[in-house]
Amino acid sequence: MTVTIVKGAPGHYLLGSGILTELPDLLKDISVSKYHIITGKKAWQAVQPYLPKEVIDNNVHLHYIDGHTTLKKVHDIQEIITNDGANGVIGIGGGTALDITKAVAIEASVQSILIPTIAATCAAWTPLSVFYNEEGSFTHYTEFPIATTLVLVEPEIIAKAPITYLKAGIGDTLAKFYEAEALIESFYPEETLPVPKQISQFSAKICRDTLLNDGEAALQSVAKNETSKALIRVIETIIMTGGMVGGFGEKAGRIAGAHSFHNGLTVADAAQDFLHGELVAYGILGQLAIEEKWTEVDYLLPFYESWQLPSSLSSLTIDVNDEQLMKTIVKKAIRPTESIHFMKNEISEHSVLQALRLLEKQNEQKGVQTS
Repeated sequence: MTVTIVKGAPGHYLLGSGILTELPDLLKDISVSKYHIITGKKAWQAVQPYLPKEVIDNNVHLHYIDGHTTLKKVHDIQEIITNDGANGVIGIGGGTALDITKAVAIEASVQSILIPTIAATCAAWTPLSVFYNEEGSFTHYTEFPIATTLVLVEPEIIAKAPITYLKAGIGDTLAKFYEAEALIESFYPEETLPVPKQISQFSAKICRDTLLNDGEAALQSVAKNETSKALIRVIETIIMTGGMVGGFGEKAGRIAGAHSFHNGLTVADAAQDFLHGELVAYGILGQLAIEEKWTEVDYLLPFYESWQLPSSLSSLTIDVNDEQLMKTIVKKAIRPTESIHFMKNEISEHSVLQALRLLEKQNEQKGVQTS
């Protein structure tokens, strides 16, 4: 008998204007009496106007982080928290701060509270952390047995964040649909899906439809530093619905080709200037090229142009004619441990290189101009 595993949601999720004013009471509700905060300097600055004065002035233990999520950072902070006798850790910021916080909480066996200041990934929702080496190249991701205790989202903070983060969130979350679709085609080609997988697929469809319908309006809101109903729908799609795809789908709702391309691209120096979701956005098209779903590529290209997401290697400032670099990228993208092999398609260095070159030609023919 197949074992069903569902990690559908954090213990408690709240979104709303002014929600951070409730943090002291919420900490009492989950019995957190002593906590440390993991954040970046910009994120801490952005969140302070929304935090109660007692949180800021309460001899807070701050851990400023920068760079990438690494095992060393997690171990170093975990030791400090454990030695101090804290029973909670609050992560404030983007994916790096939140991923480090989740990993620290698991290692230290304390409660985790996440406050995203951008909507660039579903890191606030998903019980896993993505790890890199010090140079910024992807190494692995770790899935945790316990979900986050509490997630708080203040939409005004996200509305005032740089617009590039929301673009990246749209790219990362759009991949949920295409990767989940590829995984289901591979794992359940002729079967009626188990109920959790149906929920995952339904969530994946919400991701695609909401982003295609509301993505442009949400970006316009952030360009004006304003909240709107469209922006809140997109924020919740990125953080909540995107997280539910993997939470209910498990292996059949996590990652496939698009994220493998992201991982491959991280070896290119030029790619270091792009956010996770921007690389994943390109990876969606790379995956569709492997699947030979060119009609879907054509359908998405105008959205990419409107959202200013990279749709070609040249828009990532990568020279497709650099044979050595191309082979290095592809070899990392198709390592035996990569999720691209979950797809039903033939995966080889030759087939992937050919697909990427065809995608480049498709962009040239369509005359798409992206970031």
